[in-house]
Amino acid sequence: MGPGPVTKTRALLPLLLALGCGGTGPNEELRPPSEACASHPVTDLAVGEHSVLDPAPVDGCLRIPAAGAGGAEHLLVLASTNGTRSPNGNKGPFLLRASNPLIALLGAAPTAASALRRADPARAFDRTLRRLEAELAADPDRHPGMRTAPPAVAAAPPLGDVKSFKVCGSLQCSGFVTVTATARYIGQRVAVYLDNDVPGNDPLQDSDLAELGIAFDTYHYPIDTTAFGRESDQDANGVVIILMTDAVNDLTPDCANGRVVGYFFGGDLLTGSNSNRGEIFYTLVPAPAIPGKCSAITRTQAVNNLKPTLIHEFQHMISFNQHVLLRGGSSEDVWLNEALSHFGEELGGRLIPDAECTADGFASCRAQYNGGNLLDAYDYLRDPGAEYMVFPNAQQGSLAERGAVWLFLRWSLDQFAADTVLATALTRSLVQTSQTGVNNLSSATGGSFALMVPQWLLAVYLDDGAELPAEPTGRLRYKSWGLRAIWTNPQNAPLFPAGFPLKPPSLSGSFSRSDTLRAGSGHHFLIVQGAGGAAVDLQVRKNPAGAALDAVLQARFGLVRIR
Repeated sequence: MGPGPVTKTRALLPLLLALGCGGTGPNEELRPPSEACASHPVTDLAVGEHSVLDPAPVDGCLRIPAAGAGGAEHLLVLASTNGTRSPNGNKGPFLLRASNPLIALLGAAPTAASALRRADPARAFDRTLRRLEAELAADPDRHPGMRTAPPAVAAAPPLGDVKSFKVCGSLQCSGFVTVTATARYIGQRVAVYLDNDVPGNDPLQDSDLAELGIAFDTYHYPIDTTAFGRESDQDANGVVIILMTDAVNDLTPDCANGRVVGYFFGGDLLTGSNSNRGEIFYTLVPAPAIPGKCSAITRTQAVNNLKPTLIHEFQHMISFNQHVLLRGGSSEDVWLNEALSHFGEELGGRLIPDAECTADGFASCRAQYNGGNLLDAYDYLRDPGAEYMVFPNAQQGSLAERGAVWLFLRWSLDQFAADTVLATALTRSLVQTSQTGVNNLSSATGGSFALMVPQWLLAVYLDDGAELPAEPTGRLRYKSWGLRAIWTNPQNAPLFPAGFPLKPPSLSGSFSRSDTLRAGSGHHFLIVQGAGGAAVDLQVRKNPAGAALDAVLQARFGLVRIR
């Protein structure tokens, strides 16, 4: 994640889970690829083999040999492997053509995914806070000084303690409101404060606050601190504060496209007039419906949705301490910080006993804690080329893009961690460092981002499908999930009505497609050759004038033969 705090924003989760296409004709301004690429080598792969190729040195060409008697099929991705921070996102146009009229090329098309993608205006709040946090973290006068460990003696606030907090008063966080709250639950690592002035409908009970506090103490704290490291203790009280206030509800008075559930703001760990100088999560509270704008939030909904929110936000708190306070560095790049927090949700789903979640009406803890990741990943794979994986700093990462970063980090941990399920040593090395973004990931894994992105994009299509035989490097599969089985499970059809989401349509004859490459993401294609099918020549350029792709894209072909 880029600098700044994070909001956990999406529609409140239900009880869930049982485990553009451009011109299509030949382009007259350019020579056909079979002519333009004639002098370049052919990529001849055995079934199960894959290759990652840089199109720049070969004039954007990719040549596939004629098929034998049994035919052939290749999966191709065209990806941008640029992982650098960018205010507006690294992206650029491309034109991909095939000159042989005998092939069938299946391309990932926009379809109706854009219309179905879940919007979320609260992401604007997320981005505003991140920008503010970045500005504060960059000012050395606001740093309280590096602290290598919590103070030896920490005094937790007493039950009934009354305290005032500064809370963002709008999605722009251009002003703050003062909230007075009372400590209603004190645990070993957490104190739950409730705003003294909240709506009176279905009010939170002491048992609800204890439920949140016990879940944090028993599961969230040990899971996240084991996976990522320790939080700071700027207020020397030995606990993390959960402030439950309708000031969070007020941030999204129109909830048609989602609402802010909770957030962490790194500015609270720095000095300044509006800093609370302590470790605080801000969360919504039960509230009545706002006619025509927001549905009611019940006690049960609030508590159930805050549990995965808290384990997500706690990683951000730990990350800010490790990167900024302890090592004097910058906040983690937005995409990687978000990926790690979404992985924290996954860990909750894996490590918290199911009985803790089935008691709340969920099918399992994976459903409660990781259901959002699966929904977001599903949205991403409906149209990967329409989304970034490396978020632009000045835009709001969509839920689909959060699905992308979770998918990418999960694949990276599968490939490079000794323990491919929990991956503790690797996740700790990613958080306990002053490095950020691609440099951090490459240093921790020893992998090359330019190879990893295309391999990952191949893997999200192939994973637990039947298309790929035993594959020599294992890079083209997940080891910890069989995602296709989840998305195609008939019990999950109400949530995933399209089944497996990455379904490229068939295009026959000559092929030409204009579209956009976005950083860290790409487009999928299937190249199918019948028995004795002719060779296929493809060429990618920037535009019909024949210009080379923008170098900033760091474009790569990923190719695997699957038949």
